[in-house]
Amino acid sequence: MSKILLEAALGKKTNKIPLWLMRQAGRYLPEYRDIRQKHSTLEMFKTPSIAAEITLQPLKRFQLDGAIIYADILLIPDAMGLNLSFVEKEGPRFGKTIRSSSDLSQILKDFENPLNVVEKLSYVGETIERVKGSLSPETTLLGFAGAPFTVASYMIEGGSGTKGDFFETKKLMFREPETFHRLMMTLTSATIEYLKMQIHAGAEVIQLFESWSSALSPQQYREYCYPYSKVIVDEIKKYAPVIKFFGQGATLTAETLSINPNVYSVDWRQDLSFASKLFEDSKIALQGNLDPLLLYAPQKLLEQKLEECLKVGSAHPHGYIFNLGHGCTQNTPIENVDFLVKYVNNYKIS
Repeated sequence: MSKILLEAALGKKTNKIPLWLMRQAGRYLPEYRDIRQKHSTLEMFKTPSIAAEITLQPLKRFQLDGAIIYADILLIPDAMGLNLSFVEKEGPRFGKTIRSSSDLSQILKDFENPLNVVEKLSYVGETIERVKGSLSPETTLLGFAGAPFTVASYMIEGGSGTKGDFFETKKLMFREPETFHRLMMTLTSATIEYLKMQIHAGAEVIQLFESWSSALSPQQYREYCYPYSKVIVDEIKKYAPVIKFFGQGATLTAETLSINPNVYSVDWRQDLSFASKLFEDSKIALQGNLDPLLLYAPQKLLEQKLEECLKVGSAHPHGYIFNLGHGCTQNTPIENVDFLVKYVNNYKIS
């Protein structure tokens, strides 16, 4: 059987709509919570046998066309020595931050060479190899990384304070632009090598998460962010199709076209039909974009919104992958995930 998710990511029309879900492996699954009671979050990421098991859990429950590796966008800065931890009910925290040129110079003593970073992330490659060996022939394996600005903002803010006004990030950006750009160049080089390692281990499609693009105006994005995402996408596309996800990125569709990923992952705040019209001449496929909180809705409403999404997506001329417009949340009802997956799998393309 063919890998329809991979085909769609390459811009091909498929006779069935492929699907996977952001955060399809994780906290809403009781089998994940059973493992979480015995291990810390970082331990689960860094133990290939555990990370592989978690990656495969949703595929044992649901008929999905893709498996995305269980990892985190903050593993690169952790490998650089910023001492990542996950605080209960708060999220990620770093023991060290990058808020000056001297902070960055301390890190770059050991990690200016991106291969030194990737060497410390070999456990991700081992996880991918384990998962690859357990997948059915028609299932596509996805790797991923955070885009440089998103990762940098965590490194500068020190953790999930990035959900605020990005005060420290923008302060460094405006006051010490050379330091900021040096950090972005460092992350860009490390991300490219990290993703190449994932592809070498068996990842067939790569998603690049720009989770905090909403922090920037279009002009700021073009100056401080765009060049680095563009370099990554151009390089990684030589080896595997790239999906670019913009969180709250409705103001950045022109920049998305210029970055030219294989797939534009549309977040739930955007109109999928508008995105399809905008991208119809580009050869860029679409992914998305159901609001993840619709999984809490009555199934009649969920069915209605699924139908609307699938009708638009399946008509897009350059390939379409069904997904949520962001990730599954912690208490997502499993019965509604099951309903969604079965509905998409049974959807007849007109």
